[in-house]
Amino acid sequence: MRSEPGEPRRHGHVTALAIVLVVLLVITFAAGGYGLKRGHDQASAHERVALARRLALSAAELRDDDLVRARNLGLAAVKIHPDEQTRAGLTDTLLSWRRKDLYSLDPRGAGSVALSGDGKAALIGDAGGVGLWSLKTWLDPEVPLSEKADPVHLAKRPHGDVVALALSFDGRTALTADGDGTTDVWDLTDPVRPGRLATMPGGAKNDDEVEALALTRDGRLAVAGDFGGNLIVWDLSDRSRPVRLSSIKAHESSVRDVRLSADGRTVVTGGDDHDVDQKVTIWDLAVPTRPVRLSDLDLPGRAAESTAMSADGRTIVVANPDRADVWKVDDRAHPVHTAMLSLPPIDIHDVALTPNGKTALLAGASGTGFLWDLSDPSRPARLAALKGYTQEVSSVALSADGRVALMTSPDRGVSLWDLSDLAAIVSVPEEFLCSTFDWKISKADWDRYSGGAEWPDPDADPDSLSLCSIP
Repeated sequence: MRSEPGEPRRHGHVTALAIVLVVLLVITFAAGGYGLKRGHDQASAHERVALARRLALSAAELRDDDLVRARNLGLAAVKIHPDEQTRAGLTDTLLSWRRKDLYSLDPRGAGSVALSGDGKAALIGDAGGVGLWSLKTWLDPEVPLSEKADPVHLAKRPHGDVVALALSFDGRTALTADGDGTTDVWDLTDPVRPGRLATMPGGAKNDDEVEALALTRDGRLAVAGDFGGNLIVWDLSDRSRPVRLSSIKAHESSVRDVRLSADGRTVVTGGDDHDVDQKVTIWDLAVPTRPVRLSDLDLPGRAAESTAMSADGRTIVVANPDRADVWKVDDRAHPVHTAMLSLPPIDIHDVALTPNGKTALLAGASGTGFLWDLSDPSRPARLAALKGYTQEVSSVALSADGRVALMTSPDRGVSLWDLSDLAAIVSVPEEFLCSTFDWKISKADWDRYSGGAEWPDPDADPDSLSLCSIP
């Protein structure tokens, strides 16, 4: 039987159409499957983020009372969803393990603190006087608590509490000021037997209490700010015979903060004036007998509470109850505001800055110290939060290399941090932690803090999970 002439062509058209329909169906099903998979993946990703946030929050809440659980939950959070927030939380927890609590001489707590350049000696002042601490044993984890060095008590003058102190970079010279306006000069060459070398009288009014003290790197020049608003410059070339070089009215009222560059050519003062609560002023001290006012910082927001300056005088950090700001001072007559540090809305009572100006520590009413990387002054980066065992911090200090930090509490004592591993911890905290041990979390803890989430590794031990192996 013979086919009609058009039949093969019609059959080919039908076949082609069928193929097109099949292809379209395959594409439709594939697209639908891809959409379902994508939706499932997105939902799964959101679930992981929510779970990580939940675990990180629980870790933060446990940090003060149960560091082991805080560490485990923080590591789990990072392994489940590694981002800036979870890593910051784990970093803060790991640094809590680096904290040791010292106790001040007086049970009412500690006030001022100063640290030598190498971080191995500290002066801590309180209502009971001044303690000279050797921190070598406190920084050595192999030394048991019972064998940690006790402080050497510097003699306290009978006129009142120690209100200001300073320690030279080499830790051999100390200045302590008490309530009668005088300042004592101490020789700490033999830290076991500190000796008082001289007593420097107060300012224009001898009873004007000294509020702030600073020393040059070599300890040969000192500056003091007093309650009467005076900036006083002393020559300590012969520490047993200090020579007053100048005294100038720096502020209308109290000079509450003084910072001195390593070479003694630049001074920054924070003091009370009629127009503002506290003005920050930069001074030229190239001729110590004639301090010259160069400029006032145009402070944004409320007045300053505390300042810090790098050794070369080119970086200044100013903090007030609302914010903290970074200034570059390449031209001392024209300081330039470069950045604002993003901090919680808390009062900052004190600021410390490493000599190179690259690391800052700020603390105050919250009891937490905030570490910042200022390597790029226009783009500060948060490093970590240091949580002590107190509700308030009155004074902070950093060693020259930033590896030792101190924070004092007006109601408790002193917290000491060993920050020697800070860079490695901040960089990738989970790798730092997992390189030392295979940390585990129990099934009971997982169920309790995860809100009933699935066991991350179905093939794991049903009773405990290796946190470093979470997929």
